[in-house]
Amino acid sequence: MKQFWWWSVGLVVAVCLFCVPTTVVQAHAYLQSSTPVDQSSVNQAPKKIVLTFTEMIQNEYPSVVVRDSDGRRVENGKAFINPKNDHVVEVGLQDDLPDDVYSAEWRVVSADGHPVSGVISFKVGETSQGFTTGGDSATNATSSWPSTIVKIVLYIGFSLVAGVLLFFLALYRVEVGLKLRKTTIRVLFAGLGLLVIGFLLFLPLQVQIYTGGNGWDFTAMGELVMQSRIGHLWLVQVASLLALMLSLFLLFQKNCLEKVWLWLVPLALFMVLLFIKAMQGHAAGSPDKTIAIPMDFLHLVSASAWVGGIVVLFLLLPKQLEAKVAWNRFSPWAASFVGMIIVSGLLMSVMNLGSMAKLFTTEYGKVILLKIALFLVMGALGLVHYLYMRQTGKMMSAKTIVVEFGLGIVILGVAAFLTNVQTPPPTPPEAFSQKVATDSGFVSLKIDPAIVGDNTFLVTFTNQDNQVRTDFQKVTLTATPSGNKKATEFEARKNSQNEYATSGLYLNATGRWEIKVHALTKDFSEIDQSFTIKIKQ
Repeated sequence: MKQFWWWSVGLVVAVCLFCVPTTVVQAHAYLQSSTPVDQSSVNQAPKKIVLTFTEMIQNEYPSVVVRDSDGRRVENGKAFINPKNDHVVEVGLQDDLPDDVYSAEWRVVSADGHPVSGVISFKVGETSQGFTTGGDSATNATSSWPSTIVKIVLYIGFSLVAGVLLFFLALYRVEVGLKLRKTTIRVLFAGLGLLVIGFLLFLPLQVQIYTGGNGWDFTAMGELVMQSRIGHLWLVQVASLLALMLSLFLLFQKNCLEKVWLWLVPLALFMVLLFIKAMQGHAAGSPDKTIAIPMDFLHLVSASAWVGGIVVLFLLLPKQLEAKVAWNRFSPWAASFVGMIIVSGLLMSVMNLGSMAKLFTTEYGKVILLKIALFLVMGALGLVHYLYMRQTGKMMSAKTIVVEFGLGIVILGVAAFLTNVQTPPPTPPEAFSQKVATDSGFVSLKIDPAIVGDNTFLVTFTNQDNQVRTDFQKVTLTATPSGNKKATEFEARKNSQNEYATSGLYLNATGRWEIKVHALTKDFSEIDQSFTIKIKQ
């Protein structure tokens, strides 16, 4: 009956989580648009270059270097994040640039901590020079391997500590002997030691990622720690780790291992470590962090506790009589962790991939398939282990358990590698187009490409017979973002297709926008119509 209760709770939680609405995450920033447009020609030299990305850009070390065809730098000042929109990087240009081809080499760090770089080029005036090939790319494989190794070290450390916490909080209920105490200290020493190594290596690795230079530049380390979001999070992690180590030291020093409530202190500190880790990954690039970060946190907790529980039970109770009781207690917990891993993993996969087809056609999707396959094998071994123990009353062979937690370690490695794999590019945005009826006919509004950045607005008026009207002396559009923020008004002028058009208009935020169309006819009658559009990126 107790087992059924645990499975029921796990199922209810899984269903509730599965019903949470998701938002597609463009983890790793992509260049969405630029002004001037890549490979374009302009009659007059622009005053600045504006780069718009699909996600938030970290405000540390954005770089845009602009050169003419002879390699001379022509930018004016340093690149900076637009204070009104953290998706946008700008850099000024020198005045009165001569006719030539110019290239802008850019390098930024996306919200999930991954560097992205690329080149755009544009022509000014009449010139015979050719364009520079552009595009964008994520960090290369060589630089991602150190990051993967550091994350493997951290994930194994998390699992060992999580396993010990679960062991004393929920699995072990008898007096702790001297041998068990010593073995536990060794396991904790290994887990905490791996976390210390991982966090110490994390800082120079981030310096190398952010600056593209020497990771052991201590001046850059200091600036990163004091001035950047990633540095502030690292400080909180280090402080939490030190507090966790102190709490565990006191717990063992006072020999209070049997007092379950005392383990809640290191548990809370450990949860802080995992939550901050969730704030540093792909979830940080989500437009809806309130869903993405908790899902990533839940995934980390469940995976660490599941793998760690298996490893710690095998190491602490290899041949003791209490092993069977502890494994039986672990089974419902393991079932709950597996359910949480499945639900959170599916949600994050959907958010990162955007479509099921990308699961089979992209590198990111194929790594997820590998992780799923390993997970299913490990889950099947755990189920066989549990059923065998229930039916025979005997423990499984140690070799089987070794294979099971060995697969768990491999899964942690694949998960660490996955965090450095470029996610698929976002689906190109669709232009907004809507036609509504008025008292005198119809008003149509088209916004292309309907993104954060520059857009073209086209308004068409037709009468009741669907004939195009052009009898307007003035047509204005007013764009107002949600939250009663400052509105922007601009005038549209008639083009050769009898549309009232305006281009280069900048929508500077995601979310809902209200576009009001006001038209004044030559006989001073008015047409007013409002449209609502949702800008995703």
